[in-house]
Amino acid sequence: MNARTLIGLATAATIAPTAMASYNTALTAAAAPTYSTTLNFDEVGGPTGVVAPNSWAGIGLADMQAGDSTPFVGDNDTPNGGWGLGTGNSFYGAFGVFMTFSTDLDALSLQVWDPSGAPSPIGGGAVAFTYNDGVEVSNFAFEPAWGGLGDTWLNITADGGMVFDEVRILGFGFFPTTVVDNLSWNAVPTPASAALMGVAGLASARRRRR
Repeated sequence: MNARTLIGLATAATIAPTAMASYNTALTAAAAPTYSTTLNFDEVGGPTGVVAPNSWAGIGLADMQAGDSTPFVGDNDTPNGGWGLGTGNSFYGAFGVFMTFSTDLDALSLQVWDPSGAPSPIGGGAVAFTYNDGVEVSNFAFEPAWGGLGDTWLNITADGGMVFDEVRILGFGFFPTTVVDNLSWNAVPTPASAALMGVAGLASARRRRR
């Protein structure tokens, strides 16, 4: 085996994990996985009515905004005649829901509803856009659930060391009104915090050995 072949194999081994890395989005009827941090808008003492976009910054959701800059939390189903949104509070965003997280994520699940209907050449449908550091890394077009019909659960994951920190959900109907609920996500520790966790683990191990 010559030197050029060895170099080629070494290069392939180096880039293979990156080549296999990907972003994946799925829409399902069954509940998506529940990850480490949860938000269902029914938490005791949680904000309702027109809310501040940074209302959930304390749990890592730095900004949650509506497309018309009037994010609303409340019972978005019953007052409107029953649109199949389930019971309890949910987050309503006219012209889209925009979520920016304070840390990198490798997974996010949530329920989504929007009356935009099926995608067509003249409009309709919805798209979940995923970003990392302001750069779009994936998008997923789907027919959103509404009126008790359709699949509601979106699950966005990143593998192979990839991460994301922003998700935008936009409907493309005549008057898209996106509703989301039952969020959960996995935050990825920064290198500094991971190092601190490692030091803490070593210190704990030393104490146990004494």
